[in-house]
Amino acid sequence: MVKGIRTVFTSCLLIGSVLTGCSGGGESVQTGGNALKPKEPVTLTLFFAQSSPAEVLDQAVLDALQKKFPHITLNIIARGKGSDYPDLIAQGTLPDILYESAAFTTSRVMANGFEYDMQELVKKHGFNLGSIEPNVLAQTVAQNSESKLYGLPFTMNKYALFYNKDVFDRFGVPYPSNGMTWDEAYALSGKLTRVDGSVTYLGFTAQPNNIMLNNQLSISPLHAKEDKATINNDGYRLLYDNLRRFFELPNATIAPLGDFSKGTIAMMVNSHPGIIGAARANPSLNWDVAAVPSLKERPKIGFKPATLALFVTQTSKHKDEAFEVVSYLLSEEVQTALVKNGVGTPLKSDAVKKAFGQNVPEWQGKNVGALYFYPDAPPSEARASHLVDVGVDFGNSFAAMVKDKIDSNTALRSFEEQINQTIETAKAAKAAKSK
Repeated sequence: MVKGIRTVFTSCLLIGSVLTGCSGGGESVQTGGNALKPKEPVTLTLFFAQSSPAEVLDQAVLDALQKKFPHITLNIIARGKGSDYPDLIAQGTLPDILYESAAFTTSRVMANGFEYDMQELVKKHGFNLGSIEPNVLAQTVAQNSESKLYGLPFTMNKYALFYNKDVFDRFGVPYPSNGMTWDEAYALSGKLTRVDGSVTYLGFTAQPNNIMLNNQLSISPLHAKEDKATINNDGYRLLYDNLRRFFELPNATIAPLGDFSKGTIAMMVNSHPGIIGAARANPSLNWDVAAVPSLKERPKIGFKPATLALFVTQTSKHKDEAFEVVSYLLSEEVQTALVKNGVGTPLKSDAVKKAFGQNVPEWQGKNVGALYFYPDAPPSEARASHLVDVGVDFGNSFAAMVKDKIDSNTALRSFEEQINQTIETAKAAKAAKSK
């Protein structure tokens, strides 16, 4: 009999009945193989650089993988202390598949030498790229300037406008609806940002950095072909002015997203996993969801995709088997199972999208169609791979602008200078390292 698939977890986690210690090894689940056409046993290492495996791959999905590939041992490693990219490389534990944010294609996947163009594997195995939402796939490809297919979108964090129905009811204000503009959301916020007795109610909150990086104008803070920032422009000025007004209302503040669970914030723009945390922190929270507001300058467009992708690595000795696993994880069968558990899908399939949250109590009766109401914004222009990669966080710049009543032009000019200084420092460090 052919050796069955084993799913081995080498970090502290629990999925179904599979539990292992941080040192690796542990329990295994096996099923019989096909004795008529045995395949050579293969071990694949899947490195979860984002999220916990338990948050994505539940026992039902693992069982489906075991049934589909009885000859494969899947070794899943969660990123953490002692199991980050440098640790794996030093230990010689080179992953066959990476689960990583598409945004980190350059800074993590390519920086560690794991990038591999999967175009030939797509052709060889007949994978249908047309099953993926075009802008989601384009966003993943645009993370490298050569337009190579290093990763395939696997899961997504979907942004939406979440609202507390009790706050709206308290002040007799109609609920938000799909198709609202930012101007309409601002009008609602103006009616709900107030002090009632000893309680301050906020009409709106968001994380400015997320709004700016995943913006609906498809612009990037870094120049595509030069080592410099590009935020002191009309596009980011529009984005700053659009958002800042919400926090300049009397009694308004930029409240942390976690405060939504306290019950005094009327609306919040956040990714969909965030609302579940709030709902579980406060089970009595009476909430629902509407589509993200759209810009009148760019109507009927959502945010840029917040995508997590699967990468077959160039170091893998079993690229075909690794791609078969990736391909199956992107099948409608598996994606439907994931979506039912509240995982965002990159697939175009309406049937898959409509299954969202069916197994999650907090999503029952909610307007889940809001998550996919608008198409995702197309990607920014791909940035040349030889340029230095620096992180851009708009949070402090935006907060200081609001707090100190700085005009948007001055705030953006100052922040652009700050980013450029960071770039020059990174370039100098890169040059020194290459000597």
